[in-house]
Amino acid sequence: MNDVVIVGAGAIGASIALFCKKLEPGLNVTVIDPDLNGGFSSTARSGSGGSRRLFCCPENIAMSEFSIAFFKELDAQAENEFARVNWQPQGYLFIVPHEGIDLLHENLRVQRQMGVKAEVLAPGEMKKRFPMLRVDDLGAGVFSPEDGWCDAQRYHAVVTGKAKAAGVQFMSDTVVNIDIEVGQFPEVELRSGRTLKTEFVVNAAGPWAADICELVGMPLPVFPMRRFEHIFTAETARPDMPYVKDVRGLAIRSAGSGYSGGLVKTNVPRGYSLKLDNNWFDQVVRPAVEWRFPGIGHLELTKSWSGLYEQCDFDGNAIIGRWTGHCDRFLVAAGFSGHGLMHAPAAGMAVAEMIVKGRQETLDLKRFGYERIQRNEPYRERGII
Repeated sequence: MNDVVIVGAGAIGASIALFCKKLEPGLNVTVIDPDLNGGFSSTARSGSGGSRRLFCCPENIAMSEFSIAFFKELDAQAENEFARVNWQPQGYLFIVPHEGIDLLHENLRVQRQMGVKAEVLAPGEMKKRFPMLRVDDLGAGVFSPEDGWCDAQRYHAVVTGKAKAAGVQFMSDTVVNIDIEVGQFPEVELRSGRTLKTEFVVNAAGPWAADICELVGMPLPVFPMRRFEHIFTAETARPDMPYVKDVRGLAIRSAGSGYSGGLVKTNVPRGYSLKLDNNWFDQVVRPAVEWRFPGIGHLELTKSWSGLYEQCDFDGNAIIGRWTGHCDRFLVAAGFSGHGLMHAPAAGMAVAEMIVKGRQETLDLKRFGYERIQRNEPYRERGII
């Protein structure tokens, strides 16, 4: 019999598995996914690896704080170059128009209360520090120099490898049914015909999380949302450039001698399509980058990916917790809305503690519980997303 069955082998599922074994090495943990290499997961396909503390919800700030420390720890303990996640603390720069200044300061007040190192920059200061940046339409920016990014694909590989070394079993299969009869241990039925009896089931299926919840009759407002990521070069290289995000959806950072970036629009149809729009870069991203960075010069596209956000359309925040009132042995960690890799270590610890200790101890993420869905009380993140 399994102690824990985790549905989903992406960054979240692998992190939960690893932290379960860290807290209780004797646990029998199994991870189920049709592609154990994470080929369908957002992290493996197109994750930018960004991690920042520029949020307004204290829970998101705390999760980033925990996760960034874990990224650093992985690099510090790496026995070779392939075991590194390559944490790059090059900072985040959020830029806002004049009408966004008050919100920026409100968020900054919470961030500073939580110990975040960040500073407000006037347009002139931003231009001086980041000469390529267009600032004539901006009201202010906030720069967090200790934030940054890591290699998303490397993180997934490293954590999966550590979980396997700790004894986690990874099974290539598809969950077709979950029996959670009250008072009984859950049973997970697989397409291969196998049935796994377990003490706990964790739904970490990312964009497919709502489909897994549907198997037990649990409504989950998480939907797949297609987005694109691009690697490109420019005539002007800035290897020291921070991760720049603006309210129009543009997100861009340095990537070696080039850049990684994209422009996310959330008002797009939900669905599982991974079809790449070959015109998106030229028609949407290129003009946005050239407008925001007029000195960058000609852009040359190197590579594009498509991936899926597990978008929580209820309030944009993750759903982490039990199906209270129905089955306490069925837990969900989904709906990260683009912040999955960023918060994977913290989510892994939180869910593992709920399983091993019966409660969250390291982080207080109760406001991210499913109960807010049941009460119809959204808990929105007012930071720029």
